[in-house]
Amino acid sequence: MHNVTLKTLLLALSLIGGLSLWKLASAGGPGNPGLQAPTILKTAIDAKKNLLIITGRNFGATAPTVTLADLALDVKRFSEYEVVASLPPDLVSATYGVMVITSGRNRANSNLFSASLPDKK
Repeated sequence: MHNVTLKTLLLALSLIGGLSLWKLASAGGPGNPGLQAPTILKTAIDAKKNLLIITGRNFGATAPTVTLADLALDVKRFSEYEVVASLPPDLVSATYGVMVITSGRNRANSNLFSASLPDKK
């Protein structure tokens, strides 16, 4: 009877350990194992409102940090699937890279995109 109890305990511990390792491996890596790494699928500019709109997934439950060419932007609103940030008023038409960093310190980089903005007068 004692031998069966020990085997059951060892089996339970190995299952718990296996589940913990599975959660760690599937949860987004070393930055914060409880969060999935963010993914940027699309970036767009609303030139009339001077906003950058980032569509993707895993942006988190707290406001992420957004940078455009190493310049931190003011995040206006966000959800798990979209982040909207203000663009600097003096931004010119050019090609930029975007980075989103979630509260778990996971980050996603966009492909470079061209921002065509109306002339500021």
